[in-house]
Amino acid sequence: MLRFYSFTVVVAAWLFLPVAYAQKASGKKPVNPPVAVAGVEQISRRGVEAHLLFLAGDALAGREAGKPGGRVAAEYIKSVLWGLGVAPFGGSFFQRFEAYSPRRERHVEFSVHPDSVALYRQESAYRRLNLQNVLGYIEGQRKDEYVVIGAHYDHVGVDELLVGDQIYNGADDNASGVAVALQVAKAVAAAGEKPLRSIIFAFWDGEEVNYLGSEYFVADFAQPSSIKAYVNLDMVGRQGVLPVLHPRFGLPQGWDKPDTAVSRDVYLLRTEELASFGEQAAGEAALLNLNIALKPSLLVHKSEGSDNLAFSLRAIPVLWFFTGIHPEYHTPADEAAKVNLDKLTDVAKATFLSLWKLAN
Repeated sequence: MLRFYSFTVVVAAWLFLPVAYAQKASGKKPVNPPVAVAGVEQISRRGVEAHLLFLAGDALAGREAGKPGGRVAAEYIKSVLWGLGVAPFGGSFFQRFEAYSPRRERHVEFSVHPDSVALYRQESAYRRLNLQNVLGYIEGQRKDEYVVIGAHYDHVGVDELLVGDQIYNGADDNASGVAVALQVAKAVAAAGEKPLRSIIFAFWDGEEVNYLGSEYFVADFAQPSSIKAYVNLDMVGRQGVLPVLHPRFGLPQGWDKPDTAVSRDVYLLRTEELASFGEQAAGEAALLNLNIALKPSLLVHKSEGSDNLAFSLRAIPVLWFFTGIHPEYHTPADEAAKVNLDKLTDVAKATFLSLWKLAN
């Protein structure tokens, strides 16, 4: 009881004082602090663990894009959103689309760009992937302004030629991000108050192929300028190093050397429009006694690495929570048992508070 009471008071004080001061100056009604308190209290270690264990289980066979395991993951995400009372976006939870590439020998990435699709379909042989994003929606007071929070749910599947464990479970990459996004959806749904802007909860398919799901979503969106910010969750449950993200994705020296030290660090990558927001979020996490240390870092527009790219190419502000690249990255050893659940839970709380501020 003592811990709960003190936490509630700290959250309320943090949310009320700066927001009330700013809104008093602008003549706006202050945001009700208990709204965010109610949301944070919905996020639990058990909750993130339950999602992680299912999505990173062997039964889903690595959730490869376009394969049965990936489709099961999509159905699971849909059912969780439905149970939370989150509405489908655009009338359906599933945004189905196709991606094309030339025959395998050409070693060309799949694409959803109309010009590339038209070119590939003229060839005598071409490849097609049937994919689906999962999209949930909580309507805001401004129905036509959006903040999008996203995490890709696909991974790289199974390698039947491997000796030993053949399943790439993708626990950190990116069952961790999906687990956080689902907990954040629960928190927003339980907050009891409409945010100012509408929130889209997006779970991307095909990120591991060529960032396909997020690219299709933004390219197909009627008015991308109505998306005021994008929050990305990709690999948020371990500890590792920051890769090279611009102008091309690259792994730095020493990324594959194991680090046995327990790290509280979480990289908070943000584009220049959200520069001050990053520092604020880092300070707020400390004030809330979250056992993570947010490390703000500038994310150059058009940086690669994750689904941030599709939004960044359209100059949409991006905030990306990321705990870094580690030796188990894209190996069968990326399993749920190695995810730091306490860290993941605190990342979910910090993400919810950042999302709530961006939406308001």
